[in-house]
Amino acid sequence: MRKYEALIVLNMKGSATLDELTAAMTEKLEAAGAKVTGTTNVGRREFAYESNHLTHGQYMLFQFDAEPSVIRTAREALAIDERVHYQYYRTK
Repeated sequence: MRKYEALIVLNMKGSATLDELTAAMTEKLEAAGAKVTGTTNVGRREFAYESNHLTHGQYMLFQFDAEPSVIRTAREALAIDERVHYQYYRTK
């Protein structure tokens, strides 16, 4: 297993709280086969330009252990979630 980090920018325009969204993203990562070892709230940041009618996003950093094949599964699972605005993965 390798160590990974995922930076996920959340769309906070819905009625869900940050804790609910963090729990939902953790569940999706674990359902894909990752073992989440930590989360960090990076904060709400303004975008350089409007993207999909959004000007701000909540940045969350997830640390997890997973096999390389899990990244594709996680990316596909989160891509269809309308609460996820952007996602980026890297090895740690």
